[in-house]
Amino acid sequence: MKKIFLLALIHVFFAFSAQAQVLKVNPIIQEYDQWCWAACSKAILDYYGFVHRQCEIAEYTRTRATFADFGRVNCCTNAIQGCNYWNYNYYFDGSIQDILIHFGNIQNTGFETPLTLAEIVTEIRNNQLFLIRWGWSTGGGHFVVGHGVKDKNVYLMNPWFGEGLQINTYNYVLSGRKSGSASHTWTHTNKIKRTVTGLNDKNLHGTLSAQPNPLVFETVLLADKRFNNATLNIYNAYGQEVKEIKNLSGQSITLQRDNLPSGLYILRLTENKQSFTTKLVIAD
Repeated sequence: MKKIFLLALIHVFFAFSAQAQVLKVNPIIQEYDQWCWAACSKAILDYYGFVHRQCEIAEYTRTRATFADFGRVNCCTNAIQGCNYWNYNYYFDGSIQDILIHFGNIQNTGFETPLTLAEIVTEIRNNQLFLIRWGWSTGGGHFVVGHGVKDKNVYLMNPWFGEGLQINTYNYVLSGRKSGSASHTWTHTNKIKRTVTGLNDKNLHGTLSAQPNPLVFETVLLADKRFNNATLNIYNAYGQEVKEIKNLSGQSITLQRDNLPSGLYILRLTENKQSFTTKLVIAD
């Protein structure tokens, strides 16, 4: 009887532990106090292999949005002249939903309810991030990106200054309050309908691979076509550009480590309007 009970406990343990999965996202900090939407958009785009600066994302919204005036100055020139403004997560032109489709053809659906814990498990198992909109008890809102689940805990990327990658209970994510701050409630959700395999969508991007990956000393980048006068940009896990190599030609590139620290990097090879994107891990 004890043996049967022990086997049952082992089965339950592994069945429950199988729910634990965390997708690797960059901890993006919003560059301005209203740009949680730009930072979350960047985190999602980065994950699927489409690397863009927050100001580029905001500039797209500035040229599209009709629900508010984002000013007349390019967001990458001076964001204070109107671009530092809140945004919607779906429905409107220039919203996060529109941003993800425009920059990466990342289809997503918005709705006015939170995900259940079971739904979160399903999304993460499918390698799909999800966007959460928190409504503050004092008015206004804030966006965070869901990227993992373990037991009854949810992994979040919070772009607010000093927050970053977090693990919170599901109940706290639904409705909670930190000491000294207003309480929040999960009011809206964007479900992503794209997996990481979309990274090689040839309608938008060419195929780029790194061999070996992880990199220890050097690796060879292979594209699915010959390129001429291309530029390689390397971004770290914080979305910061750490290296740029110009005037590349051929179909392969030998990339040296060059004292880059270990971690996850996103590589983008750009030629005219076509880009080749891949993820690279640098080992210890």
